[in-house]
Amino acid sequence: MKIRILIIEDETLQAQSLKEALEERGYEVTAIANNLKDALGYYYAQKPDIVIVDVYLNGKPDGIVFAQRINENQFTLKPFAFLTSSIDRKTFELARITNPYCYLIKPFNVLELEFAIELAIEKFMGMQGVFSGSQSGAILMDGFFLIKKRDTLVKVSFNCIEYIYVEGKYTSIITKDESFLVEISLKQIQQKLPDKQFIQIHRNHMVNLNVIKRIHISDSHIELLSGKTVSMSRRFREKFGDHYSILK
Repeated sequence: MKIRILIIEDETLQAQSLKEALEERGYEVTAIANNLKDALGYYYAQKPDIVIVDVYLNGKPDGIVFAQRINENQFTLKPFAFLTSSIDRKTFELARITNPYCYLIKPFNVLELEFAIELAIEKFMGMQGVFSGSQSGAILMDGFFLIKKRDTLVKVSFNCIEYIYVEGKYTSIITKDESFLVEISLKQIQQKLPDKQFIQIHRNHMVNLNVIKRIHISDSHIELLSGKTVSMSRRFREKFGDHYSILK
């Protein structure tokens, strides 16, 4: 899964240039809004991960109005960044009051923009749930992780995770197509995941119940829908039986 970005920009060419630059860096642009009404509509309907918004839309400071509106509901609030050609102090102070996660000046620099997006998301999370490691880090958000892999942030939905296992101080998060390494204990990650969806099957393993194809009781291993197999220890097999009814 990709990080989803809403662009609010009234200049068509600039909006398209920004969209192409973001998509080349691996982001998904959910929509481009060129007025306040559409911006709010897309924001609440599409629930992007972050918003990039110009201060002035069609000559009016509607980017600031947009920020004020979304700030009214902390439960639906997402991080937003201003990207504007307005460099006067008065405009900056008006924007500043809305608590943006950054204030960037046009023309944009792609690398600077990418760094700003990553920092905005981390700042939005208040650095809670950030797992830092020598190879990668992860940020817990609503229903998914943002996992740093090399020079990108990868969005990994809980539903896409097949299983998780620990080796030493590192935890591997396995999806159908990729694996990610974070420096965090199994106990810590277990506290972050929905317990009705993920179950511990071994001292070092957890599995997503939704991707189990069959359980081989005789040799204590679980076959997943993808064809992968994971081991289940006797102790956790008994716990599994205590929590879930097995039809015979």
